[in-house]
Amino acid sequence: MNVKRRLQKLLGCLSILMFVWTLPGCTSSTKQSAVVSLPANLTAPCPELSPLNGTTGADVLPWAVGVVDKYNDCARRHSALVNAIK
Repeated sequence: MNVKRRLQKLLGCLSILMFVWTLPGCTSSTKQSAVVSLPANLTAPCPELSPLNGTTGADVLPWAVGVVDKYNDCARRHSALVNAIK
């Protein structure tokens, strides 16, 4: 009787160990990307566009130059941010 009880305990312990060993195989793992330190200017939002005040060429030309300048700056930062993330 004593031998039978020991074998049952051993079989129970082995069953529990096998169950515990197989648990890590069932979990899903996600690959964590490396943390990249980005310069603050790359993560800054694009500046707001100023409103157009007037309909004459003297009003539109300086406004358009400013809009193009702000767009180019924002596009450069966006491109640099995309390259830094890749």
